[in-house]
Amino acid sequence: MPSHRPPHSSSNQPPTQSPRNVLLEEARHLRLKKRFSQHFLVNAGVLDRIADLMHLGLEDTVVEIGPGSGFLTERLLERAGAVIAVELDRKMCDYLRKKFANRPNFQLIEQDVLRFDFESIEAPRFKVVGNLPYAITSKIMFKLAGELDMEEYPLRQRMEQLTVMVQKEVGERITAKPGQRAYNPLSIALQFWFDPRLDFGVPARDFYPPPKVESAVVSLFPRTGPRAKVRDMAVFGRLVRTAFAQKRKTIRNALLNGAFANAGVLDKIFGATGIDSSLRAEALPVEAFGDLANALCSDTSQS
Repeated sequence: MPSHRPPHSSSNQPPTQSPRNVLLEEARHLRLKKRFSQHFLVNAGVLDRIADLMHLGLEDTVVEIGPGSGFLTERLLERAGAVIAVELDRKMCDYLRKKFANRPNFQLIEQDVLRFDFESIEAPRFKVVGNLPYAITSKIMFKLAGELDMEEYPLRQRMEQLTVMVQKEVGERITAKPGQRAYNPLSIALQFWFDPRLDFGVPARDFYPPPKVESAVVSLFPRTGPRAKVRDMAVFGRLVRTAFAQKRKTIRNALLNGAFANAGVLDKIFGATGIDSSLRAEALPVEAFGDLANALCSDTSQS
């Protein structure tokens, strides 16, 4: 009879050690400021994925918003010809200057990104990346993308790509399609001028300290032209805002209750466009809002 050896007890096995996270160790030594809502991404794999999304080469200039600890900056410097980092926290700026003192392709701008003049960048074309402070995400996005009714906005012609970390819900709104619950005026405002893409989600555990919300990485690519031909952007913008102000109502009732136009005019423009007035605003694509705005402009000019 062959002898059978008893299985080794798990208690005799050496304990399994978690791999060392050098980024987490470095982040723990940095002094955080609550007013800047600092949360450092300490997952090396996610940082690599973001850097790879930028498709950088030595001919590229990339602007990083809020580099903080420089974890993403390190990866950008390895790929890009020039990295312009815009950071407001003075202590972080001192830290970054020392950390990248020997990197000739690193430039640090100590300034609030909302006050930074992107037009001052010498490169004719550039890319933008960053982990946006969630409290001012919309302000930063519209500084870069321009407001919906800004037909002429030079940054759209100079920015090749915008890849940012935002709160998960905001990322879903930016990329939402008609019929989805997240679809709202932000979706239309950005999709009018850009082709957005939801790249991937990032759980709170990948940050130090962990935020109270989940995050997402989204990329936006400027379109060669607007998504719809609109005669009057001011009318178009007011139409979108009014339609979504009472999004549970049909679009006709929302526009009527919002004093956008009287019942006769509304029935006329819905009839002219063939758009179903019983739909809700969230069901209409950008082009449909453009058709309604144009029909209203035509009706006004003929009356």
